[in-house]
Amino acid sequence: MLNREQKAEQVEGLKAAVADANAMLMVDYRGLTVPDANEIRAKLRDADGDYRYHVAKNTLAKIAFADTPFSIGKDLLNGPTAIAFCYDEVSVLAKALVDFAKDNENLEIKGGVVDGEIVDLSAIRALAALPTKHELQGMLAGTLQAPLRNLAGTMHSLLGHLRNALEQRQNQLDS
Repeated sequence: MLNREQKAEQVEGLKAAVADANAMLMVDYRGLTVPDANEIRAKLRDADGDYRYHVAKNTLAKIAFADTPFSIGKDLLNGPTAIAFCYDEVSVLAKALVDFAKDNENLEIKGGVVDGEIVDLSAIRALAALPTKHELQGMLAGTLQAPLRNLAGTMHSLLGHLRNALEQRQNQLDS
């Protein structure tokens, strides 16, 4: 049981965690073993960003998230809840959670808040299916590179034809 000071510290810790977050996803962790919990923490940590995984009392979380863009309904904070905060790419966090939940049926994704909007499991799955920022940058680079490559090939071909025409004309003049 937490005393008043410990509760205040937990509320302040949650407020600090949410201050710079652009998303948070809630999961029900009932049935997870300690190795499972350590594995999900490692996956979230390795998910290409700064993610924190908090287990919080629901009433304290409600107090901490009040008057923030992360004000949430009762559905998300019902039962044992762990919160994954995202400070970078939401799709990477969502992918890590969805992939872990596929392999471990004891982790149930409840929903979350992304850019101030409450999202459900289907939206989180859709986010997980999105390409990452690095993948999108690669796609954009390939898209931008293709016309330039085609232009370079066309210019090279035209210059080759011009060279051939000039060589033929020179051969005509020499004969």
